[in-house]
Amino acid sequence: MATQWREVGGGNFALTGGSNIGVIVREGRAVIVDAGLDKDAAKKALRAVADVGAQAAALVITHGHADHFGGAGWLAQQAGIPVYAPPLEAVFAIQPLLEPLFLYGGAAPIAELQGKFTLARQGVETSVPLGPGAQEIAGIRLEIIPLPGHAPQQIGIGAGETCYCGDVIFPEETLKRHPILFCADMDAWLSTLERLHTLSYTWYVPGHGEPLLGIAPLAERNAARLREIRAWVWESLTTPQEAHSILRDIAARYGITFVAPQFFLLALTTIHAALTSLQTAGEAVVEMNENRMVWRRT
Repeated sequence: MATQWREVGGGNFALTGGSNIGVIVREGRAVIVDAGLDKDAAKKALRAVADVGAQAAALVITHGHADHFGGAGWLAQQAGIPVYAPPLEAVFAIQPLLEPLFLYGGAAPIAELQGKFTLARQGVETSVPLGPGAQEIAGIRLEIIPLPGHAPQQIGIGAGETCYCGDVIFPEETLKRHPILFCADMDAWLSTLERLHTLSYTWYVPGHGEPLLGIAPLAERNAARLREIRAWVWESLTTPQEAHSILRDIAARYGITFVAPQFFLLALTTIHAALTSLQTAGEAVVEMNENRMVWRRT
């Protein structure tokens, strides 16, 4: 995907491509938001900062997925800047092996999970923990906004009239191409999406896709997809089912054929999130049956 450099509000910029990178410039200092998939993406970010006559002063990571922090270790080292991230997300950025371990149930990950999309080639050395609320980073006033769901402690960063919002929403293209959205906590994500309309920013820069003037319509389409997945998971429990068989049912509904194990495992995480949501609501229970962990409706 071609990289594009766009201004989104006074002193706020977006480097759009495979995974978007934000740049917030004030008085010659720049806070970079996310670092892309790898060193090449991070290099583009540093060049973009230099092109607007600024100097990189800090890096903020919205969440601990390799396509957003894969370039962070190199960038921080090269520019000599501190890295800020929510505590749990920072652990993944410091120890990149945790992401494939997470996806493979804690076991040593298979080779298919060791590509750079799920296993960053370089982690960050250390990170300054970020909590919610207004604060200054590198002398720039920012608002740290909790946006959990896609990742457990994902955040957005508000700067003036612009909000860099990580993977809180996905564009229409992603909804069509990858209908089973990766989700760590379905209830948290739905709650996050429901309150996005209360934010008062003009521009929204998601982690993928184009910057948006207004987020509510796309937020509702993302929420509708999550609710649909949850409803279909419940419908699949006409008889007790294992999570893998539920995923096969949901994939069939969307016409998905998984071509590699990593895509299956990413989607399986979402099925687990939907099952946890159903359990929390008292709509499904998990039990053991002949050494099978199965789910059934209550």
